[in-house]
Amino acid sequence: MIERALFLLVVVAVAFALVSLRERARPRGLRAEPGITVFTGPDCRLCPVLLTALEAAGVRYRTIDVTRTETPGVTALPTVFVADRRGEVAMRRSGRSALADLDALLAFATGGAARCSA
Repeated sequence: MIERALFLLVVVAVAFALVSLRERARPRGLRAEPGITVFTGPDCRLCPVLLTALEAAGVRYRTIDVTRTETPGVTALPTVFVADRRGEVAMRRSGRSALADLDALLAFATGGAARCSA
């Protein structure tokens, strides 16, 4: 009986240790300023197209030039982050998918990005 109880205690301890290791290995969420952030670069051919589409939709956004700052999580240009009011990135699109999913980006960002008055 005591052996069985010790065995169960060891199993539970190992399970808790594995869960703890898994939680520490989980990647942290991306964070950005609330609203729409567009990462651009000088050689990006799709960036002006995306920025023009955002302006035409009357959506405020901020741009970050990847050559001037550290940009974790950005592997292709343009990259668009839509962050909620707490700064947690709720939607991320990059490259051609940023243009293909423009309607979804705009719909998703409606609550987090203020519309331009002009």
